[in-house]
Amino acid sequence: MKKSHFYIFIFLYILSLLYLILTLPIGPNEAKIFFIKNEILHHISNLFYGFFKNNLDFRVIFLIFGILNIYLFFLISKIYLIDSSKSYFATFVFALLPGIITSSVIINLDVFIITLVLIFILAHYKRLKVLEILTMIILLLIHKASAIFFISVSIYFAFKRDKIMFTLSILFTATSIIYFNGLDIGGKPKGTFLALFGLYSAIFSPIIFITFFYSLYRIWLRDKKDILWYISSTAFIISIFLSLRQKVIITDFAPYVIVATILIVSTYYKTLNVRLPQFQKNYKIVCKSVIASLIISYLIILFHKPLFFILDKKSKHFAYPFYKPYQIAQNLYRKGQKCYTPKHRKIKYQLKYYGINECKNPIVPKIHN
Repeated sequence: MKKSHFYIFIFLYILSLLYLILTLPIGPNEAKIFFIKNEILHHISNLFYGFFKNNLDFRVIFLIFGILNIYLFFLISKIYLIDSSKSYFATFVFALLPGIITSSVIINLDVFIITLVLIFILAHYKRLKVLEILTMIILLLIHKASAIFFISVSIYFAFKRDKIMFTLSILFTATSIIYFNGLDIGGKPKGTFLALFGLYSAIFSPIIFITFFYSLYRIWLRDKKDILWYISSTAFIISIFLSLRQKVIITDFAPYVIVATILIVSTYYKTLNVRLPQFQKNYKIVCKSVIASLIISYLIILFHKPLFFILDKKSKHFAYPFYKPYQIAQNLYRKGQKCYTPKHRKIKYQLKYYGINECKNPIVPKIHN
């Protein structure tokens, strides 16, 4: 990928993120976080409230960190891929992942975890021990399920015989499990690993997820296993094992898995370069298919609004929970009503954000959609 093409892409990409932020109404989880004061995300989402007078009020921080993640990933790609054009391509793939796009436009913790993991990896390669430890401390404090990360790096440092970092990793693992314990490992066996694969496919896109699985397996068999491989593969394996017993919260694992995108691109180029040109055709076809699938998923996310109104409003469109309360609020404004008691309690915070409080009268007004 040429440098000029990459910069044009980044410019258009940032514009598209802004478009999504400004046009996508507040979601049910976003609204709940916005009003409940016992979470760190509440304070972050309220930092610029009233400053922009639009959706940037509660999403601008997540946009900034989303863009920062693209830059940090590019820096890491330069370590794995010497050729700049390959780094541009790897960053292009990373930026178009559905999980990266959504984490940049809605209120979520994953965007910060991805930032910390990328900083940790950079600090490790730059041999900045103080920054490594500082990143681990911050990750411990903000992510209740950070034990996933600390178990991964504990295994890595054990193999590398780094006594100091191994000891710290074990201490952080114990602290995370004992004091924070955000990783649920209880419940009866349910066998939800197929659903988990579906969630990973949604985060990566189906073809990328298949190549991700292949890349981890190939590195395990043939290539040198570095810290990024240990972080992503350990998190992925733990999620698979837990899915045999219970429903897995994908957001606990996704930030540690999605950073392995650079391993996918690196493995692709290694596989391609060891073959003669006449035997590279199938691999290039797969690459083109991956790019096509990413562009299609990106366009679906970007232009979801027209699709929502074209499709039946009762369909399972992924944006339904965002737009339905907004439509109810608009209908209430037109009728001059300032309160509404929803049948579904999940949307009360969304309505509250639009200035619609619950009615003291228990009778539910009829709203014609």
